[in-house]
Amino acid sequence: MIRLKWNNKTMMLLSVLLAVLMWIYVTNVQNPIKEQEFRVAVDTRGEVPQDITISGLPKTVTVRVQGKNAQLTGIRPADFQAVVDLSNLEEGTNNRPIQITPPSGLQIVQVNPARVDIVADRLMQKQFPVKIVLKGETANGYSVTEPVVQPTAVMVRGASSLLKDINNVEVTVDVTGAKQNIEQTLQVLLPQGLSAVPDRVKVLVPVTRTMPNRTLQITPRYVGNPAEQYQIVKVIPQPATVLVYAPLEVLRDMETIYTESIRIEGISENTVREVRLLVPEGVEEIIPSKVEVTIQVKPKQPVQEPGSTPTTPSTEDTPTGENPHS
Repeated sequence: MIRLKWNNKTMMLLSVLLAVLMWIYVTNVQNPIKEQEFRVAVDTRGEVPQDITISGLPKTVTVRVQGKNAQLTGIRPADFQAVVDLSNLEEGTNNRPIQITPPSGLQIVQVNPARVDIVADRLMQKQFPVKIVLKGETANGYSVTEPVVQPTAVMVRGASSLLKDINNVEVTVDVTGAKQNIEQTLQVLLPQGLSAVPDRVKVLVPVTRTMPNRTLQITPRYVGNPAEQYQIVKVIPQPATVLVYAPLEVLRDMETIYTESIRIEGISENTVREVRLLVPEGVEEIIPSKVEVTIQVKPKQPVQEPGSTPTTPSTEDTPTGENPHS
């Protein structure tokens, strides 16, 4: 049997070896090296002249870092700094690096994007006329005439490279199904990066009729009878006429417009009713579409005694309406 001879020097070397092995275990197993990505907000430094506008600067950048698990624990995007230097920009494209400062102990593996193209352009302002763009179709028998806009022009401010391609500014008005004038306050449409003063305009789009029309009398219709011992004196529509819109071949054969039937059963005093007008086939529209009808009644005249002088009936005793069931 082999006997090992231990002395102080051997024991010391063995202790150091065990300590190194333990450190390696703790470092690589308990606290391994790993990578992690963070979305970091981009900041700037340096002064940009007031008459210069810039574009192309990203809001965030992706940063991949490497470090021990314990170092990465609790790290937030706000613990990083991502900075682009805007000093001494020239008009046109300026390629600048994004400078990243990570938290202590972490190593940067990748930055995306690592560089950015900053476009510097001179600010300008110019006046442009306002153009009205119509969308859709009016109702059948209607059309639009020349729109009116107030103000007729606006001042547009922005990068000179954007302004050079503009001839006017636009507002869009939807006239789909319109039967009357359209009045709106609309925002001026501009490419991103431009602003207008004022940024809203008032628009009037006149809408007129193009269909033939004719004025026709109204004939009220009623059903039923007034109370016993009462008679109808007059049936008066208000207004007495309406404007009828229809093709010429339809208007040519029309003589009157009838109301819906009015129930007068049992009335013993003058009565006012609002009723709709009946729309004949082929008619596009009647204006107005409703009327008020006054039914005037009075007590019947007593029966004449034999031998008395007969009275001449008054024309007012003849109702002007129509009872289709009488």
